[in-house]
Amino acid sequence: MGDPPKAGTPLQASVAGRLAQSAALAEGVPAAFAADVLHPADPALAGVFMAGSRTARLRTGALPVPMRRELAWWMAACQASGERQVHASEWNRWAATAVAVAERRPDVSSFADLSLGEWMTAWGRVFHAEHGRMASAASRSRAGTAMRSLVSRLMIRYSDAEWWEHDTWSLRLDPRIPRRPHESRGNTAVRWGTLEPAWLREGVKFYLRLQLESGQLTWSSVMPQHAIIFRFAAFLAARGIGHPALAGDPPGLRAAALDFRTFLHAWGKERQGRANEQASGGLNERTIACSMQAIGLFYRVMGDYRAEAAAALGDDRWLALSDAHARLYRDGDWNRGRAIRQADERNYISDTDLARMLSHIDLLGLPRDQARTITTDGRQAGFAGFGHPAVMRAWLIQALTGRRASEILMMDFDPLSGIPGLDPATVPEGGMTARLRYQQTKINGAPDTILVGDDVVCIIREQQDWVRREWDLPAGVTPRYLFPKTAGNRLATRPWETSNYDRTLRDFSLALGLRDADGQPLLYSRSHRLRHTKATTLLNAGAPIHVVQRYLGHLSPEMTMRYAATLASTAEREFLAMVKIGRDGREIGMDRRDMLDLVQLDQRTDRILPNGYCLLPPVRSCDKGNACHGCDHFATDRSHLPEIRRQLAATEQLIGHRQEQHAARYGEPMSDSNIWLEQRHAEVRSMRLEISALEALDDDSGVVRGAGVCGRAGYQDAGPVNVAITARPEAP
Repeated sequence: MGDPPKAGTPLQASVAGRLAQSAALAEGVPAAFAADVLHPADPALAGVFMAGSRTARLRTGALPVPMRRELAWWMAACQASGERQVHASEWNRWAATAVAVAERRPDVSSFADLSLGEWMTAWGRVFHAEHGRMASAASRSRAGTAMRSLVSRLMIRYSDAEWWEHDTWSLRLDPRIPRRPHESRGNTAVRWGTLEPAWLREGVKFYLRLQLESGQLTWSSVMPQHAIIFRFAAFLAARGIGHPALAGDPPGLRAAALDFRTFLHAWGKERQGRANEQASGGLNERTIACSMQAIGLFYRVMGDYRAEAAAALGDDRWLALSDAHARLYRDGDWNRGRAIRQADERNYISDTDLARMLSHIDLLGLPRDQARTITTDGRQAGFAGFGHPAVMRAWLIQALTGRRASEILMMDFDPLSGIPGLDPATVPEGGMTARLRYQQTKINGAPDTILVGDDVVCIIREQQDWVRREWDLPAGVTPRYLFPKTAGNRLATRPWETSNYDRTLRDFSLALGLRDADGQPLLYSRSHRLRHTKATTLLNAGAPIHVVQRYLGHLSPEMTMRYAATLASTAEREFLAMVKIGRDGREIGMDRRDMLDLVQLDQRTDRILPNGYCLLPPVRSCDKGNACHGCDHFATDRSHLPEIRRQLAATEQLIGHRQEQHAARYGEPMSDSNIWLEQRHAEVRSMRLEISALEALDDDSGVVRGAGVCGRAGYQDAGPVNVAITARPEAP
């Protein structure tokens, strides 16, 4: 069976049919858009024309009636959505082109009767006739952008096809496409028209329709799938594979699946010009693994829906898929260990480097007509402002909160709310004064609020004032986003996309030329490092893992521990500062670094506790829960005294509260033999012993181990036993 017709081709209809279709479009369009001459200064057309069109009039009277109606409908849609896409001079040339085409071809009465390529060919002829030369690439690009928007909308509006059958997918053009309330790539269109072979193009669109409508994938996941499918198409072309089944038998199918992995390794090295592949010498293992997983899932779903796919696509070749296609790959077919990104201390920005970045970030928001003298690499130079104050504020909020770029850029215009029962005026400097709500679009069900201080609140208020001044919206109209896209967004209904945000930061970084302590470029565009830095700072400060997990918006502590891996150097420094002793108090005759290797502390950051350190050997596991104070493997120092005192006070308060509850409910005091009370009393005794041992130390460098053991039941009569700690001199 041959390939089905390519979707998105011009829609052929009779002149009478076009009149009827265009009449339906014209319903509800304001009369100002239907005039023969459209003046940019007309208040009814406010916001439709681009800057530079203030004096030129758009003349549409010579166009066929369907084209006039279509153009009026499109401009009204642009006004309603806040897009500034109509340039009067540009569209006068398009109107002349359309008139010339309609005179030469009576079958063309609508902008939907020709493809974009055919319209561009006709436009080029008119331009050459007017100017006696070929149009520049920039002129052709502007003309193509203007016509593409109109033709794409008409193709969708006139077509009876399902949304997924079109070659252009755009959330702005087609409201039928499944979407979430906030999409991080909602402004990006996906185009399938150049994907060959046709059976793959149509099959992928059918597959993604199933995944989007079922919620298995989101719109922001379509773009990575788009790139992977194009790699697979290149593989099919290179190997001469022209059938959806890939091979005629299971052995051949298995060989083809593994050959795709070989192709990806070689293909990546042949495309060294791409920035993300140049550094690694080709596609990295993670990209290869993700590509294989995506193709494996594609064939698994298409195998399950082969009958439905054959019927929907009109291509019986999909019926040749078998259960073997559902097992295209196995777990060992990719390097899973390297495919998962591990935490890296290079993702952490040191305090010195971060301070330098913060000291220069104001240049990003400085107006372009202003300059400031800065010092880089020991040399002073004048630096002109970049004129991006919104990007500057977004980066500052990232640095202060550790949020992802998309979470900041898609925040509501007013994302702040008060903390119940808290008066911000009573909060000391540096405290939390408000709750910030961000757009959590990466992990379903994850938290979407954090507490912030006055510094973040002030930045947000400043950005709100800037948006009100720049957009000057009518009374009663509120911007949807705090960081609205600055072009084609008259009503501030679309946010900045991370691609434009990263590009601006990258250009700023390259112009500034900062370098870190290792001499490597210090890039503001690697803004996700701010998230790692914030997490590492919290963990270094002793914040419990579950608190950091909630702050970062993770669903599992495993993800949070990836950030904890950046604590390796800190863990070594703290551990090597301690003296290793046995449980009987004798010094262990072992080099400090040998002991570090033995307990593998750099791989066991879970042994770093909020109030001390766990010296349990890595070959053993702890089943005592949080009963650390009475454990002989628990070590602590004076830096943890405030936390231990706080825990002691909280435990004593809890005991008193529970005893009062027990007496009120049962009419008698809680017995000292109550198992819960015995355990709490043991904890209190252990913490008091620890406090006494720490207060008895001669200096702050001492460490005590197992000081609270005597607080356990059966040990309390023995009295406290403090272990004398002396540092063993280093070998010469």
